[in-house]
Amino acid sequence: MATDETLIAGYDGVVCDLDGVVYRGADAVPEAADALQAVVARGVGVVYATNNASRVPAEVAEQVAALGAPATAGDVVSSAQAGAARLAAELQPGSAVLALGGDGVVEALEAVGLQPVVPDADQRELDRVAAVLQGYGKQLRVRDFETAARLLSTGLPWVASNDDATLPLPWGQSPGNGAYIDLLAGALRRRPDVVGKPHPPLYRLALDRLGTKSARTLAVGDRLSTDIDGAAAAGIDSAWVLTGVDRPSDLVAGEASPTYVLGSLADLLLPYAAPTRDADAWRCGSARVVMDGDDLHLEPGDAAAVEVVRAGLAALLARRDGGGARDRLRDGAEELDRLLEADTPRDPG
Repeated sequence: MATDETLIAGYDGVVCDLDGVVYRGADAVPEAADALQAVVARGVGVVYATNNASRVPAEVAEQVAALGAPATAGDVVSSAQAGAARLAAELQPGSAVLALGGDGVVEALEAVGLQPVVPDADQRELDRVAAVLQGYGKQLRVRDFETAARLLSTGLPWVASNDDATLPLPWGQSPGNGAYIDLLAGALRRRPDVVGKPHPPLYRLALDRLGTKSARTLAVGDRLSTDIDGAAAAGIDSAWVLTGVDRPSDLVAGEASPTYVLGSLADLLLPYAAPTRDADAWRCGSARVVMDGDDLHLEPGDAAAVEVVRAGLAALLARRDGGGARDRLRDGAEELDRLLEADTPRDPG
């Protein structure tokens, strides 16, 4: 049922993903910057949570601000920062930590009073290393991983910023930090503690930065397996925006359960029309969707595309949870995928 209040009125803080939500590569997502400006103008705090440990917060904030969204370095919470915070809680101040990654890892360690040591440091510095923080870095070489493996084979604490298997690039998918974790784990027969999405530590750091309670904080993201699953693991509500890579068919095929489904960030500033059951149908706005076995029948009326998608997903997920065949249900969800593509053509990556 639609409410008389905007969706964002129920929250004091927003943990916002970046790629696929605020921007796609170098391009702004339509309406995102204006929506974030309006959210902040209402007194709601916004932090940007990113699994990208290679970039420093100031660089990320500069990109976001250039698109017209409100952002300073202090508004960016990275998985490198979450990893550094984890190690700072375990080590003595000033402890040496192998910084296996880019500038973001080095800066994060320095900010919490730990001493970053790069893999090609001299042996005296390496002998002082008390832990390893691993994040993505384009400059990493085979010898850097050999150094890390040698240190980690002694049982040192090992924290990884994130375990994303792939990294989206304009031409497709490149190996991400998770692939390099696997490289070391295969040799060491152990795995690191991971702090980035979908694991809770990054969200907890974001809550600390916002100063908000979990019940009054909303996580916004486009990727189900990181943003939405991570919000659930941290115990906060989630809004899945359809401006990124994941589609309705991905939701039906998986286990994620977003609290809200949004067409874009602009929907934060509107009353939220939730899908409701009506006998054998699901309704959202003027949209009506009926399940005939595992087949989906759409009656859009004059509803917005996102309202049709909400009703369709409610019907499909109810059928899924009742034992429906996922392959058949995914076929039905692909009709919702096509509806979205026709409504808002987007970059695939």
